[in-house]
Amino acid sequence: MKEHAERLTQLVLKVHRRNGGKLTVLDLDRPLQAPEFNLDSMDLAEIMVAVEREFSVEPFNAPSPPRTWRDLLTLIEPAASD
Repeated sequence: MKEHAERLTQLVLKVHRRNGGKLTVLDLDRPLQAPEFNLDSMDLAEIMVAVEREFSVEPFNAPSPPRTWRDLLTLIEPAASD
């Protein structure tokens, strides 16, 4: 689990920093588009495509789409262990 959380953090913070953000930690309990992440819909789409490629999971095809980063991590973990 920890390695998946670390990889997700890297993906999100990479885009966040590209947008001028200064965060060093991803608060998994925050909403996907919380203002402090400085992510627009295209940034979020980029992250979701990266998640799909890396973990073979389609987050927005899940029965309950993720609302927080922890929700997304919960979808990643079973797919990554297959």
